[in-house]
Amino acid sequence: MISDESYWILIKELIENLKIDFYIPLIDEEIVEAKRNIEDFGDVKVISPAADFSELCLNKFVLMQRLKEANISDVISYTGDFYNSELGFPIFIKPISGRGSRGIMKIKDADQLDAYYKLEGYTPEEILIQPMLTGVEYTVGALTNNRNDLLSISSKRIIKKKGITQIAITENNQAIDQIVKKIVEEFKPCGPFNVQLILTPSGDIKVFEINPRFSTTTIMEIEGGADPIRAYLEYFDKDYKGPFKSPVENMYLHRRWENIFYNA
Repeated sequence: MISDESYWILIKELIENLKIDFYIPLIDEEIVEAKRNIEDFGDVKVISPAADFSELCLNKFVLMQRLKEANISDVISYTGDFYNSELGFPIFIKPISGRGSRGIMKIKDADQLDAYYKLEGYTPEEILIQPMLTGVEYTVGALTNNRNDLLSISSKRIIKKKGITQIAITENNQAIDQIVKKIVEEFKPCGPFNVQLILTPSGDIKVFEINPRFSTTTIMEIEGGADPIRAYLEYFDKDYKGPFKSPVENMYLHRRWENIFYNA
């Protein structure tokens, strides 16, 4: 476990013995700690955003406040301990710190909200409450190098999702591109991140989460000709002033499980 004291000792031994040049943290609990424990260990570089940007994104309530203050996105948000049914029902709730769709739920009434706390084990202080957003959901991969030059933006419209995206299609959307540019200018991520947002029927963009890491849909970027890992390595510690890249449009991802049977 990452929380184990010996975890980073083991990682450093692997880096040294295998002569690792770049280290990519992919789960929330690891990202900030990797920067603190690995970044200055020998010559290895960590492919993740700056620690302060990561810490901001990992606190979903504070992130919502900062996005509103920067005039980037405005999603009404409460912590559970300061919520008194102002939004009515249904509402959308999730842990302030969490990943992988754990604890995420649509709540239809006050009784279900009370049951949620009892059954899921969260306290109201640990929960973010928001209105149910309507519209089209996108997951957007973005990449800046360690000098915060914007290298790529990869928008994918989600067609089916269950925890992770199962079916999606690449799209180019200038309004979404502008939102990503504002995030880069305002928060200076200096690494890869993933924006989850809703495009409402009225054309507003509501950012409801930013993950300070590569997402599972990064495979679409690679397949579509905008490999973010290759780009980061190519422009690490180098200036990039050209246009950002995007994957080819109208490319579908259909992720599925397969059972294959055969005789030996």
